[in-house]
Amino acid sequence: MRSSSCRVEFAAEGDSIRCGKPAIADCADCGMSICSDCETECCGEPFCEYCYDYHVTYSCPRKAAKTDERHRRRDQNAA
Repeated sequence: MRSSSCRVEFAAEGDSIRCGKPAIADCADCGMSICSDCETECCGEPFCEYCYDYHVTYSCPRKAAKTDERHRRRDQNAA
């Protein structure tokens, strides 16, 4: 069930900080509310970063192409 804010947590100097941006979807695997920045789509479904990594590694039929696409997207966001 989606909450109004993103529930993804990031580790920062021994603490965890919740993203808190407005949620747009629920992760297709764990159901956590995620924002557009924390959401990664694969196979037509939204995933949080953790579930996306698991999905691509173990169950995605298109994992090689999607992994390359995600790295390109991450590099573009860093620039």
